[in-house]
Amino acid sequence: MSGARRIAQRGALHLSLAVIVLWSVLPLLWTFQTSIKFTRDVAARVPVLWGYETTAAAYRAYWFDDPATSMWRVLAVLLASVVLITVPALVARRSSRPWIWHALVVVAIVGSLVYVARRFDTSDQFEFLVNSLIVTVATICVSISIGLFGGYGLARYSGKSGAVILLAALAFRALPRFAFVLPFFIIAKYLGLLDSRAVIVLALVAVNQPFTIWMLRTFFLEVPKELEEAAMMDGATRLQAFLRVVIPTMRPGIIATSLFTMLLAYNEFLFVRVLAPTNWTLPVGIVSLAGGESSKGITEAAAAAVSITLPIVIVIIIFQKHLVKGLGAGAVKG
Repeated sequence: MSGARRIAQRGALHLSLAVIVLWSVLPLLWTFQTSIKFTRDVAARVPVLWGYETTAAAYRAYWFDDPATSMWRVLAVLLASVVLITVPALVARRSSRPWIWHALVVVAIVGSLVYVARRFDTSDQFEFLVNSLIVTVATICVSISIGLFGGYGLARYSGKSGAVILLAALAFRALPRFAFVLPFFIIAKYLGLLDSRAVIVLALVAVNQPFTIWMLRTFFLEVPKELEEAAMMDGATRLQAFLRVVIPTMRPGIIATSLFTMLLAYNEFLFVRVLAPTNWTLPVGIVSLAGGESSKGITEAAAAAVSITLPIVIVIIIFQKHLVKGLGAGAVKG
């Protein structure tokens, strides 16, 4: 193959990748532009792509009840919160005691939320954000805890019963979510859990647990049995070998599974809308804004969409190394 032809093929490949990246990023850029425009530019017949005046009015109107809230002060608080959350998370990746730094991350997140709630006159949307965070964290903790034991059992004790359980879990996961809404609603109403965070967490765990078990089982298959057998020969019980030997080896896989569980829980709409008529999360709150024809509602919905995306972007950036390593490890054997 000649050098000119090789250069042409590589240029065509890079151009195709650039077009795909632009096509993927363009909706987010458009949403961000919409969130910082005045309503006159949003309602213009011809799209205003440049040369427009910027404003943070949509963010102020969506998140705060006081129209005189200083967005510069809010931005300073957000930047300080991001630093307080990101630095311990990055240090924990190389620390011999990561749980200390993870605890600092939790303290920084809770402290930031409490400070914003007390310092500024927040709207109901801030409560929706708090609901989203609580539901997401609780879903991750419960799903990963159950998935670790379930995935480990199915990976180490394979047989006919394990195959049946895996197929049943896969079939359960393949069913449409509409099939579960009415039973969950009836059970929640009977137990008095309707319109609570607990029923949302329980529903999300039940629906997403098969995916968690399947994914963690794949990662457990990559861990040699000899590691835990050596630990048990040294006097450890199977549970101790599981917690002290297998789990640390599984860290990239656990992080990758947690991130996917986070995305499923954080963006959930159907279960929240049906099981929590008033105790919403952010996705439901955004849809309630986007349903109207007012340009003001569109700018606020765009501001909400950008706001709900930023925490996900920050988390992915922090854990991208573990995510790539975990997905690479799980892709070797299924």
